[in-house]
Amino acid sequence: MKKFILFILVVCCSSQLYAQNRDYKKYDKAIKYYQNNEFEKSKKTLVKMIEKNSAWKKPFLLLSNIYLKESDYYKSAKTLLNIYDLENPDDILGIEQIANNFYFNGFYSEALYYYNTSCKLDSIYCDSKLKSFIDNCNFSIGAVSSPVDFEPVNLGEKINTNMSEIGPAITSDNSMLVFTRRVEYEGKEPQEDFYYSLNVDDKWQEAISFPSPLNTNDNEGALSFSNNQTFLIYTACNRSGGFGSCDLYYGINDLNNLNFFNLGGKVNSRYWDSQACFSSDRRYIYFVSNRPGGYGGTDIWITEILKDGFSEAFNAGPVINTSKDEMSPFLHPDNLSLYFSSKGHVGMGDFDLFLSTRESVGDQWRSVRNLGYPINNHKSQNSLVVSSDGKTAFYNSSDNGFGSDDIFCFELPENIQANEVKDLELDIILSKIGEEIVLENVHFLNNSFILNNDSLSELNSLAEYLIKTDIRVVIEGHTDSNGDEYSNQVLSERRAKSVYDYLLKVGVSPDQLLYEGYGYSRPIADNSNEKGRALNRRTSFVILE
Repeated sequence: MKKFILFILVVCCSSQLYAQNRDYKKYDKAIKYYQNNEFEKSKKTLVKMIEKNSAWKKPFLLLSNIYLKESDYYKSAKTLLNIYDLENPDDILGIEQIANNFYFNGFYSEALYYYNTSCKLDSIYCDSKLKSFIDNCNFSIGAVSSPVDFEPVNLGEKINTNMSEIGPAITSDNSMLVFTRRVEYEGKEPQEDFYYSLNVDDKWQEAISFPSPLNTNDNEGALSFSNNQTFLIYTACNRSGGFGSCDLYYGINDLNNLNFFNLGGKVNSRYWDSQACFSSDRRYIYFVSNRPGGYGGTDIWITEILKDGFSEAFNAGPVINTSKDEMSPFLHPDNLSLYFSSKGHVGMGDFDLFLSTRESVGDQWRSVRNLGYPINNHKSQNSLVVSSDGKTAFYNSSDNGFGSDDIFCFELPENIQANEVKDLELDIILSKIGEEIVLENVHFLNNSFILNNDSLSELNSLAEYLIKTDIRVVIEGHTDSNGDEYSNQVLSERRAKSVYDYLLKVGVSPDQLLYEGYGYSRPIADNSNEKGRALNRRTSFVILE
């Protein structure tokens, strides 16, 4: 009996001593130091507490967190390993935390070691929770060891300020850059507005704020042009008459007559709809939504532009979308290269930039490619657009700028470049429906409908564009006013048919082609002089709706 009483006294005394060694007053003082960013004082306090009681976990956790704040990830991990056993399955979440601390700060080899350690403790948990992190670590280790060329250039103080500039977009002819600026003035609520800069002699001019009603006292974001610059589309949130938290709006691109309209219930939903872009063939809008029916998180969706509005939105599919978030789609003017941001494809952590391509507009999007390190890193990468040359990319970054986010440009590595948009393709992209496009280099033998050999290069370019798209065109023949009306009419028809026949011969579908001769009934210049008559003797085409 005496032995039992003695045992109880020893246990009680030990418990009281252990409780007494938990100095909550000092711990509270360490927390206050931490909250006031007085890290050295907090660390000294915590180290003394740990020397007196190494069994109390809280001081270790706080000390580890301070090392994280100081970017000393190795000391942070070493501190946690005082309370987590690498061979104890009960400590798997703590070991995973060590791995996460390394992973989210770009230390992939160290992260992989601790993820694999966790997997040895619980293979089922590993398969369900950690596999994607391990895949990302393996990819990232390889990517860092084989970096791609990447030399970003800040666009300068005419565009960037001490405020935040994000979400760049560029017109197909590279003449205008638009972006969103987070406007912050003392005493006023921050808000986001649109700005644009014009390219004059390859130099970006002072950015100018878009006028009302595009900019308002509320937030606007993610503006994009149609490739012919006729329309623009953007996101606005919590507006009267909206369908959800954020909706898509579109309007005519005319600074003197800005009117905007909600895209309607077939596109917008009661959820979040944002970040839209046009396809260059004027047929589709790609955008981001978190509506049900996707693959998880935010997905990229598509709507077809119809004569009387828009089709029901449909998902871009599982090649593009994952169970996690996809954002910021940009369909290059070549209509074959889709750049976007994703958390779900194998990458380097958080959002990475990816590219998917297709052979023609009728094909499915192919497996995505990560743009590589250091374009991507452990931070979030988003909102990349590419000019019509296929290689000059624009994006926003918080590294080495005038403010929290600036607009930068850089040249894409060759293997992730889009196709360069040729002059003829650019003329097509920039044209309006029904607008005549002259084939400047298509010529015939004098008073004949036989094509000169030097005409074939431009016709091959036109054929290539028609084959990879499904637009329909009318080939038009025109003459000057010399000669009689009937002869000119016949000649213009035969010349148009010669072009029509050649395009069929090189693979263009007959469903895409019509031809028509107009003689001299549609002059574009004065027929009274040779210069004007030369302009009127032309072969052209018009895009059909």
